Amino acid sequence: MFTPLTLTIGIIAAFFLGVSKTGVPGLGMFASLLMISAFKGHEMFASGAVVPLLILGDIAAVYYYRKDRQPGIIRRLYPPMAAGLILGMIVICFIDNSQFKLGVGILAVSILLFEYLRKKMGWTAVAQTGFFRNGCGILTGLTTMLGNAAGVISAVYFASQNLDKKRFMGTNAVFFLLVNSSKIPLLFLATWIKGQCGFDPSDAQIITPATFYLTCLLAPGLIIGALLGRKLYFLIPEWIFVPLILFLNLLTALQILITALL
Repeated sequence: MFTPLTLTIGIIAAFFLGVSKTGVPGLGMFASLLMISAFKGHEMFASGAVVPLLILGDIAAVYYYRKDRQPGIIRRLYPPMAAGLILGMIVICFIDNSQFKLGVGILAVSILLFEYLRKKMGWTAVAQTGFFRNGCGILTGLTTMLGNAAGVISAVYFASQNLDKKRFMGTNAVFFLLVNSSKIPLLFLATWIKGQCGFDPSDAQIITPATFYLTCLLAPGLIIGALLGRKLYFLIPEWIFVPLILFLNLLTALQILITALL
């Protein structure tokens, strides 16, 4: 499974993960897709292998932006997100790689289109409702379990709360450190359940000891990316920051959907 080509692509993916965590969050889904593409036939493993790398990136982001978080938003969004995590764990116990990619693509594109319509139609009150918050929270948990694609949903929600550049990064950093840390035991459980249900190893191995070995191999790429991401953060103007993140997420979401359909 670990060949020079897969490790090279993995290091590039880890680099983009680092950049996404400290500077340009919209690159996160692209990096996750790149990792999945490196391990053809072992997509579930690749998806699980990204999680420890994400946690390392989250720690770096929290260090840089710890003073800019909005604790109230995190407290309100975490409970529905946790429910989405559990729902996502149940779903991945019974689906294969192609099914989860299609589901993530549909959900991601749908929520971005909704955010466009919300702004176009002037539905500003929607963003402050419990229904919108809980919906975004559940979808965040579900999509992050299915394919580490929650950046689309969280970007929409944080953008709807009118967070400026600093508060966006600080809130995003702390929230996803909690999200990704919460995923580890659930992914271990899903791996065990799929093994007991007789799934093919390529679909059943989500998190294994090899996952953390791979994390150690790819960590240098993530560290370099995190350092560069911090520099890019200061170069991106405030007025384009959130629109850029949403645009990058839309491109990645469309790519997920198209590749799942082909």
